[in-house]
Amino acid sequence: MIDAKITEIIICFYLRPFLAIFVCRQTYMNNFFRILLVLLILVFTAGINLMAQKNYIFFYGKIIDQVSKKPLANVNLSIPGSKTGTVTGKAGEFSFFTDSIPANLTVSHVGYVPKHILLDATSFSLTIYLSPAVSDLAEVEIKANVNEAFFKDDHYAVLDYEIDSNIVYLLIYRQYLSKAELICKSIYGDTVATSQPLNFKPDRLFKDCLGVLHVLSHDSGFQVFRRKDQLQLIYGVNLRKFDDVLKNCVASSDAVLYFQKVTDLGQGVEYFGINKNTLMKNPISLVRDERKAKMLRRNEGDAYLLGQHLPPDSRSDFVTWNYVHKILYRPVKSALYRIGDYICIFNTPDRQIEFYDLTGNFSYKLALKTGDVRNGRWTNDIVVDEMSGKVFTTFVSNGQYGLYEIDLNSGILNKRQALFHYFPEKIRVYNDFIYYLYNVPGDPDNKMLYRQKL
Repeated sequence: MIDAKITEIIICFYLRPFLAIFVCRQTYMNNFFRILLVLLILVFTAGINLMAQKNYIFFYGKIIDQVSKKPLANVNLSIPGSKTGTVTGKAGEFSFFTDSIPANLTVSHVGYVPKHILLDATSFSLTIYLSPAVSDLAEVEIKANVNEAFFKDDHYAVLDYEIDSNIVYLLIYRQYLSKAELICKSIYGDTVATSQPLNFKPDRLFKDCLGVLHVLSHDSGFQVFRRKDQLQLIYGVNLRKFDDVLKNCVASSDAVLYFQKVTDLGQGVEYFGINKNTLMKNPISLVRDERKAKMLRRNEGDAYLLGQHLPPDSRSDFVTWNYVHKILYRPVKSALYRIGDYICIFNTPDRQIEFYDLTGNFSYKLALKTGDVRNGRWTNDIVVDEMSGKVFTTFVSNGQYGLYEIDLNSGILNKRQALFHYFPEKIRVYNDFIYYLYNVPGDPDNKMLYRQKL
């Protein structure tokens, strides 16, 4: 930036002839010309100061083919509504200046799906992958049931479920959890394997970052092992030890395990990677609801109640505690998933998606256009179809949930379907089917697993 001293030098250098004329001929100049010359000097000085105060931000990086991993030349980069733009060279590299951030960068190339990148101060180095455009043939619609009960039984209810490798694992129970079993069914509905009745009361199923399934109780965790048509629970460990090792591990690549850590009394989530070979910790991102975090700093009473995990005994204190925990300061819903060649962090408070390579290096980010949807309240839930890599989120209006697909090139949300039942629980998408739990009115043990075709 040009400081005041440089400005003075420039003025002296460029205006010296005019000043000389002014001094030499001052006896011959009238007051009008003297004033005009002074005004010109002031205008020139102000223009230089404005130029000196202008801040330019430098961005640089590379454009790569998503499939071949080769650099792409002649890719167009532009910021709509401005004169900023550039084209990649033979090595796929680019660089440009812009005078304001945040800004939206459009990246386009013939034969590729364009991307809309969000530029801010997160990183000035960008690595962007473009996917080849695919010409879709006319779809042939296969008619199927709009909604079907994937598991519905007169004697058992579903406590929890997980889907992995075309197998649906169900934790089922009857008589208020006094009798519980674990079964697995193929996605076609056939029973593949079952367990013996469990000799403890289970709480839920948990699939860790390595894809291993576990059954968790209030104090223990067990790994699920399938041998032909039998399911066995092995390697039982204390739940505290289990949580220390696996609870916060959310994804993995060949070289890195990715973890999350809740901060700011639930109003923030820190993401970091652990290198499998060196065991070195690498901070990746911090997602925080800044508005709620500021509220907590200003209200010590709220912070105290939020730090109390067990509700108080008195009814009046319980009402206040419940309001603080479940209404005023709901925990941040943020998520990290591995999707193809990316580690994606869904920053729901800022409505952004951050993209990193599989080693944890920042690539780019884009804005999540949830504000364009005018169909109910955004739940902040993120659902990923592990088979197709498609990403979805949900909006709720009067108990009815609508499923929207997120375009990972633009951040635009496209509605796919409304769920058949009201107030569904644990919505998942797998192989273009929507799965969810639903409490069937009537019996106390009445939660069943339903699905419908996308």
